[in-house]
Amino acid sequence: MENVPLEENEQQRQRLVALVDRLSDDDLGRAAGAGWTVSTHLAYLAFWDRWAEQLIRRWRTGEMPPPTVPAWYDDAMNATLLDQWRTLPPRAAATLAVEAASAVDLEIARTETPVLMAMTAAHEGHLIHRHQFRSRCLDQVDAVLNS
Repeated sequence: MENVPLEENEQQRQRLVALVDRLSDDDLGRAAGAGWTVSTHLAYLAFWDRWAEQLIRRWRTGEMPPPTVPAWYDDAMNATLLDQWRTLPPRAAATLAVEAASAVDLEIARTETPVLMAMTAAHEGHLIHRHQFRSRCLDQVDAVLNS
């Protein structure tokens, strides 16, 4: 099995923390297109990290998720949750993103190797490689802030 990306996850979590620490209230409210703002991107990140945490816990207890979901599933979840993410106070969304990243990273670190191997074999490695998702989200936020 490939190495568990604890260091990579940590690097992107620290990138998130540094971003949140420097964001002003105006930055959090900056429009990011299609009804999204910087704070909704952070709420989105918080949700998907918490979702990964919950699924990893289920894997650890032997409750595997369904074998497949339709290709449109994640987009439907995002569309459903966007209105709720918009209503979150922007600073709360930022706090939730940092807390969720810490929680899922801890869950990954304590997951046993056989479980991680099973998740990878079942094409669920994205739950372990949170750094990839965080990097994409943070790149989008950086693009908005630098425009």
